[in-house]
Amino acid sequence: MGAYISLRRDGTSALVTVDTDIDHQSRPHLESAADNLPDTVRDLTLDLGHVVFVDSAVLHVIRGMQRAVDRNGGQLCVAGLTGQPRRMLRHAADLWPEADWDTYLRAC
Repeated sequence: MGAYISLRRDGTSALVTVDTDIDHQSRPHLESAADNLPDTVRDLTLDLGHVVFVDSAVLHVIRGMQRAVDRNGGQLCVAGLTGQPRRMLRHAADLWPEADWDTYLRAC
C-alpha cells in the first residue's frame, strides 16, 4: 500500500482519494496535494474510505485541505470515514469541540 492520491478536477470541484495510512510519513505527500490545488477548486472531497489507520497527522491534513478551499470560498467534505479513522476524528471532536472536528464526521 502506498501514498497514492487520485485528484480529479472538473473546474470547481476535486476529489482526493487516499489509500494509505495517514501518519507522519505520508503527511507531507498528502499536504502537497492540498497545496497544489488549482485556484478554481472551491469544493473538495477527501475520500478516506480506503484508509485503515490514522494518527494525529490526519488532523493536520484535514486542516491543510480546509485552508486550501477556504482561500477560494469553498467547502471541504471528508467522506468514507469508518473504523479507526472515524474514532480518531470523534475523539478529536470530543477533546476540542471548539475546533469543529464534528463537521467532518457528517455525511457529504
